[in-house]
Amino acid sequence: MQSIAKPIDCYKTEFFPDWMTRQQKVQSILSYCDDNLIPVPSAIISSGRGIYLKWYWASPIPREAVGRAVALNKQLVSLFAPLGADPACVDVSRILRVVGTLNSKNNQPVELLHQTDRDGHAITYVFDDFADEVLPYSLEQIREWREAQKERYEAKGQVIHLAREKARERLKAGNRKACNRFDWCWRVVEDIRTIADKKYGGVIPYCEESGHVAGPDMYAHIGASMLGNIIPSQQLWPEIKTWAGLILPASYVNDKRNLLAHSSTLLKKAKQVANMTEEERIRNEEAGLNRKGAYRYKTQTIIDRLGITSDDMRNFNLKVLIDKDEKRRRDRENTMHKRREAGVMERAEWLNASNNKIAQALSTWPNEKKLTQQALADATGLSVRTIRSHCKKHVE
Repeated sequence: MQSIAKPIDCYKTEFFPDWMTRQQKVQSILSYCDDNLIPVPSAIISSGRGIYLKWYWASPIPREAVGRAVALNKQLVSLFAPLGADPACVDVSRILRVVGTLNSKNNQPVELLHQTDRDGHAITYVFDDFADEVLPYSLEQIREWREAQKERYEAKGQVIHLAREKARERLKAGNRKACNRFDWCWRVVEDIRTIADKKYGGVIPYCEESGHVAGPDMYAHIGASMLGNIIPSQQLWPEIKTWAGLILPASYVNDKRNLLAHSSTLLKKAKQVANMTEEERIRNEEAGLNRKGAYRYKTQTIIDRLGITSDDMRNFNLKVLIDKDEKRRRDRENTMHKRREAGVMERAEWLNASNNKIAQALSTWPNEKKLTQQALADATGLSVRTIRSHCKKHVE
């Protein structure tokens, strides 16, 4: 998500008199922001009926920050309530009318009314800084309060897990073992973006240019299929096109014979699901077919179709598009890392320390005391098996 927008129904409030021109409304909005210490919008757009206020981010915000983005939307609704802010527009999946199109309700054009420039470009904001400025409490304050709440519960003998602690548990074993279907599909989309950036420099080339197994067709199909599992049908095509525009050639995305044609069956199936009656939907959910309109693939199938190699999995640090061998390798690394954190020595270091203990015990062994493997194990604190292995190596 690269921006946040707040629709203003200026025709429903007395803040904007009927005699006001659109530019006078723009000046009123900018003055209102200054008076209430609200960061000025990057752009103010006429929707053909109302007004959109948009703030652009310096970089796209991660999916993990969606919760805070929703909180920010709710706060902006509260701040702009006197201007007619739409209280229903607080989720992050809203799609705005595009500048240059027509509003189908009144056939009026969607136009850019104002852009706040800095150094010749529209002003952008760092999401966390913007949220700290607009929201009543900073993220650090909220974390401190949650920690204090946890301590109060623990003082009463009760247990409470903070959201980040739950997330930490889900991140065990490389983000895989506690992953649900929704998260898995998102991570496949993110892995594909990672491959595009690190393997192809940002844009997936055509097969005849790269010589690779998969080209834009296969990447588009797999990515669209994953989005079909998590995006509502009415928003699916815009999401597919936006996502494809980030990693596929513009000639492929803009040609209706390519992206749209290859996504048509998926869009049709998703629309059929959306048009189901409530009874049909309940029957599908009971049968485990609540996403019947989306294609589903196994991890290994996606790996094979996209031609992902073991080196790709390791070098690009892919999250879910990894095979069983890579999973075992990461599990071994995680286990060894936990052992190191717990103070367990490396095996070579441990063997060296064990040999030194045995050599020291033998050098000071009393002549009158019988030397047995059990006695030597008791003296060194090692196991009989370790002593036996040591003796065997020295005999050989």
